[in-house]
Amino acid sequence: MVLIDFEEIIKNEIQNLGGPYVWTDIMLHGDHRVQKNVKRKSYRLLDAENKVIYRGDLERCRSTLLKLQIKFKSTHLILLIHGLGRHAGIMKKMRDALQNEGFSAHSLNYATLFEDVSTHADNFEYLIKNLPGVKKISFVTHSLGGLVARELLSRDDMWQNIKPEKIVMMGTPNKGAQIAEFLNRLKAFEIIMGPSSQNVLPDDKLKELPEPKIPTLIIAGGRGNNLGYNPLLPGDNDGIVTVDETRIDEPHEFICVPVIHTTIMDHKKSIAETINFLKT
Repeated sequence: MVLIDFEEIIKNEIQNLGGPYVWTDIMLHGDHRVQKNVKRKSYRLLDAENKVIYRGDLERCRSTLLKLQIKFKSTHLILLIHGLGRHAGIMKKMRDALQNEGFSAHSLNYATLFEDVSTHADNFEYLIKNLPGVKKISFVTHSLGGLVARELLSRDDMWQNIKPEKIVMMGTPNKGAQIAEFLNRLKAFEIIMGPSSQNVLPDDKLKELPEPKIPTLIIAGGRGNNLGYNPLLPGDNDGIVTVDETRIDEPHEFICVPVIHTTIMDHKKSIAETINFLKT
């Protein structure tokens, strides 16, 4: 009788994912970026159309990018950071709306399934330290992306004179996600969703993550009642994160939009409120 190790099969399937799921942005100059493949430890340089200009070691990618001398349209950069198991493309509608309003907005990609929040922040800290001509940074984030931004903001004294300006967090489990605590009882949850899945648990480690000290807008999803989109969660919720779990103790602006967790960044009210918050 042949025994099948389904957990090993699942792990191999996830770790062999291609496309955006294994690539993390580590340098950004205008619309050009250097990415690291977190599985192969290789690098590539992409142009504005996401076409590969060069593939090889980091130093060659870096030197090639520097020779292009690409500048941002503004000294105030808006960085969009997606959530767990997603990719930069899911922030396209929000990014396009911000760019249409004149913002220098760029959606970052990172391999959420293979590294934890601290390592994601390490990669983006390197990116921030190598931004040409940028003086201010604001973040527009979804779900796990908000926790990554919080970790980055706790290191802002290392940003080489770049000032943190504002942050928007949409559906971010700032108090931890109870649904993740439930799913974590299944061994396959961490295998499939990776180390970052452990960073959204409502535990002491998350409580130690500093809250933003800059102007903050929190956008939660919910139905405006005590049931939300998932009646198995306590109180109003977006199906994944409860409204209460999105809140922080520091002063902040807050709105709730009638939408589920996975599309909160596309809702017209989320986009309008984000633009208004960043403009004022």
